[in-house]
Amino acid sequence: MKPLRHLAFVLEDFALQTPAQQLLDRFLFGYRRNDAFHKLDGVRVSVARAGDLQSPSTAPDPLRARATEAGLQLTDLPAAVRDAEAVIVIPRADSASPAVPNLAAALTNAQRGAPCFVFGALAPDLATARTFTTLAAARQITLAAGTTLPVTWRLPQVDLPANAPVDEALIVVQGPSPLAELHALDGLLPVLERRAGGERGVRQVKFLSGRDLWRAGDRREWSWGLLAAALSRSDSPQGDALVDGRTQDLVGLGLVPKLATDPRGWLLEHADGVRTALLCLDGVVADFNFAVRLRDGSEVSAQLFRAPTPAQEHYSRLAATIETFFRTGEPPWSLSRALLTAGLLGACRQATAQPGTWLRTPELLQR
Repeated sequence: MKPLRHLAFVLEDFALQTPAQQLLDRFLFGYRRNDAFHKLDGVRVSVARAGDLQSPSTAPDPLRARATEAGLQLTDLPAAVRDAEAVIVIPRADSASPAVPNLAAALTNAQRGAPCFVFGALAPDLATARTFTTLAAARQITLAAGTTLPVTWRLPQVDLPANAPVDEALIVVQGPSPLAELHALDGLLPVLERRAGGERGVRQVKFLSGRDLWRAGDRREWSWGLLAAALSRSDSPQGDALVDGRTQDLVGLGLVPKLATDPRGWLLEHADGVRTALLCLDGVVADFNFAVRLRDGSEVSAQLFRAPTPAQEHYSRLAATIETFFRTGEPPWSLSRALLTAGLLGACRQATAQPGTWLRTPELLQR
């Protein structure tokens, strides 16, 4: 196991109930792990001010309080990461990836060989992500990127059978862009990696919204049946359930188009022919749910559980994953997933500007 005496965070903002606060507090104060409360005794934690935190005078009160209460060190970016054994980079709470100058500075100034975990996407597009991987490799820095979704609990706790032949997949999320796309990709890609042949990239992407999204479902460009399977795992149906607690077949009763506000989706065609739908359906349910259909017609579906405030214990699962990564030097998943996620974020952004048109993505195919 590698030593972990100094851990540096690069934060672009800080507020309660954000990823920055949830992860920082776990490494400062401890977190629940393996049936006990786990504390990182003897580990010095520093915060590199970036973005809104760049000036010492703008550090928010909760962050200053942690400096007083727990000995957190607030300093500039180069000083914070220079002698740290590991680095965590967290973007603004409303961003899917760190600001390019901040991650570049972290990788440039970090100790050679120090592992680096990026919360969210590695970059907003494939070209930038490749630049970061090249910079990290030159400094022998092991990179990993992701959110809580690959490691959170699933309800039920299911997975694809290894090497399962997959036909089609779908995930339902909520929220603004680009966070909705990030959550959809980070929730579904880890599931699909277990399929026969693994992930070999994406050929093309299409964006649809409003009535065009429902019409595409009617044309079988995505599956209403898979949507019903995904929503069957939700414990937060909206509409009448909020009024009188009734249970309803949201798909069967035709309520999804009526409940959805600003419905939008991205259709992906993978290199092996698997079709994926990333649906952002605000107003239908308030949780993340996926469904996968195998070629024999059977289905696998689950909710990606996000524990309620204030503790949001799904961050404890991610903290444990990150700490193991830092102590062993072994990344929790392949860097190819981070590159594909960054590439798909860029492709989804381009496709959104050309609704209803397939956007070819040869750069996202594995050679």
